[in-house]
Amino acid sequence: MRCLICGKLTLKTVCIQCEQELIVTPKCREIEDFKVYSFFEWEVVESLLHAKYQVIGDKIYAMLAKIAITHLKQSLKIPYCAYSIGIDDKISQQGYAHNAILLHFFKTIGLKPLYGTIHATNPVSYAGKTLQFRKENPRNFTLKREVKGKQIVLIDDIITTGLTLLEAKQFLENKGAQVLNAFVLADARKT
Repeated sequence: MRCLICGKLTLKTVCIQCEQELIVTPKCREIEDFKVYSFFEWEVVESLLHAKYQVIGDKIYAMLAKIAITHLKQSLKIPYCAYSIGIDDKISQQGYAHNAILLHFFKTIGLKPLYGTIHATNPVSYAGKTLQFRKENPRNFTLKREVKGKQIVLIDDIITTGLTLLEAKQFLENKGAQVLNAFVLADARKT
């Protein structure tokens, strides 16, 4: 098989050299006093994150999550003691839920995953859509398990406008949870 980044022959989805060149560049974006922490530059991982629409996406997401968590473990002074919820972590046509993969890896910093907790009832795709379109088509989340009294960290792969994370935060807080912050692999905001 060929490396998804450089095209060299490899036994892995991404060759060792390219994997080692994936550098964590942590950022924090505040949206209405809500902190969203990202790990990678969008331009560096954009093609990799689009792999979620392919069968090999689970391997890509696991690789990126491992790199991000390794960085986070070195940065944290104390482990989290909270729950994590993935945004709409339903199993896709490819046979996996990309945000559930992220939840699995975030366990190593003390976040207890609550798989399948919130799902969007509006199945519209936001990919490539305008802010106006996103505002006119909210996710309309539904709750699949009790969250009252729990401290929550939201997990997603990408933040663009932040509307999905804010909607999820507000939804969970209306159900009695305390949402602390969010972690995403990349911030796709154009600067």
